[in-house]
Amino acid sequence: MMKAGLFLSRDDGVISRTVDVDALATQYGHLAVTRVCDSFFHAPDQRAILDAVALAGLDAVVLAGPSEHTFRQGLGGTHLVDALESAGVNANRISFADVRGNAALAHRGDKVRATAKAKSLIDVAISKVEHSHPVEMLQVAPRRAVLIAGTAAGGLIAAGEFVAKGYRVHIVEEGNGLRAAPALLEALQPTLAILESSELVTFSFGSTVRDVAGTHGDYTIVIATPGGDRTIHVGGVVIAAGNDPESLRQLRHQFHFGADRDGMPRSDGPIPGTTSDPGIWFLPTAEDADFGATVQGVSTGVLHLGTSLDVNEILHPMTVTDVDASVCGACGTCVKTCAFGASRIDLASRVAIIDAERCRGCGNCVTACPTGARDLAAFPRAYVTDAIGIMAGGVAGDDSPKILAILCRNCGERAWQIGNSAQGRANGGLPPNVMPLLLECGGSVDTQYVLYAFAKGFDGVAVFVCQDEHCHNVVGNTDLQRRLGLFRSVLRSRHIDDDRLRVVQVYCDDAQAIHDELKSLTEALTAASAQA
Repeated sequence: MMKAGLFLSRDDGVISRTVDVDALATQYGHLAVTRVCDSFFHAPDQRAILDAVALAGLDAVVLAGPSEHTFRQGLGGTHLVDALESAGVNANRISFADVRGNAALAHRGDKVRATAKAKSLIDVAISKVEHSHPVEMLQVAPRRAVLIAGTAAGGLIAAGEFVAKGYRVHIVEEGNGLRAAPALLEALQPTLAILESSELVTFSFGSTVRDVAGTHGDYTIVIATPGGDRTIHVGGVVIAAGNDPESLRQLRHQFHFGADRDGMPRSDGPIPGTTSDPGIWFLPTAEDADFGATVQGVSTGVLHLGTSLDVNEILHPMTVTDVDASVCGACGTCVKTCAFGASRIDLASRVAIIDAERCRGCGNCVTACPTGARDLAAFPRAYVTDAIGIMAGGVAGDDSPKILAILCRNCGERAWQIGNSAQGRANGGLPPNVMPLLLECGGSVDTQYVLYAFAKGFDGVAVFVCQDEHCHNVVGNTDLQRRLGLFRSVLRSRHIDDDRLRVVQVYCDDAQAIHDELKSLTEALTAASAQA
């Protein structure tokens, strides 16, 4: 039987001023461990958590405090997660309840509602570890090789630093010459001399990245060169295409890093240049920057990427799509749906097979599968429906319409977090009558989830996904848009006003768009209720 522990954070008073954390803890006596901490980011509290995990032999942990996104942004948070995994807690059985943003800040000054909502959020997080099976951990011996995609000044400097560390360096440039700004070429001459004479360096001009597979530490990359395709194996990738929007767009299709409204790379962590994949970094795009400042920015990226590769092994949780062979019809729908080439049909067994090195666990194939043979390891269907049921009873107890906000893990979640920040609250914040549900991608939003939300008593459902060209899963947002007509037809067939469902594309920083849409939906639902 699974042994789960719940750890609640006072967040140095930010949460406990509004949420009765100690009273909440008394309601979870059925768990193997329930503890209250001052902060998840204090060393003494982290040691106490790890000691409790070891003493009780926990195999599942729920952290109720800041959001998962906030938690993983700080080095202290990632350290605790890594330590929990090292202590034997499977990566797929660590979950987070954002009681700070969605309860304490959303219901500031109303302890009763804040505490009730916090309990619902914690119950959802517990449901997640209960329904999520342990996943295998892939062991990777990092390769001491990197791909530099582009020849902007920062990329050439990074190449020189990696050569100095003894790394093999593959420099790929779609143009026929260096991309670096002419004003910087003179300062780059010593570096270019080293790169051109080193046996560790390969230049490929007039070439593009055609295919990418693998994970941090071990990527297999196919380069389309004038002489034909060439396959390389690297441990990390550095994006150095300068400020060329078209080049960056092409690279984003292969490496799936975030971008701002102008198409420039966006940091997904506290350190500039980080992406959602720790093995992929981007370098400063400003080619008119002072050379010394460029070198400094590049050194930071090289230090962090190099440090992550200078280890004996990297462990990756394989949170890929599950396949139930007993109901798989081998129809090939998943093969056609997958944007990453991660599905194929085994002709001998007549069953769909998942390529773990390509699967991103986005869920597009899950919603497309006609037999229901697919499920997501990180967001299983049983968890999602259970979470919807729990949340339906946890919305603020007033006369406001109850709304379920479904957020994708990229732009939707990030914009939501900004809305819950101090800055977002100063600008009006997010309505307290809304319960947020995080899913991997808009492409994994199933019609049944929407119907179930209405059946359980939600008055409205709003789905927030990435803008076009910004989806980390390439087609997740557009796949959802293609199915929107079906969603609305099904709602009308159930005599449900299809305007009670909203699907909105947002940028990662567009908290205002989320606020405005939820306000609009709330007003529409309130008006409809008054007329009923």
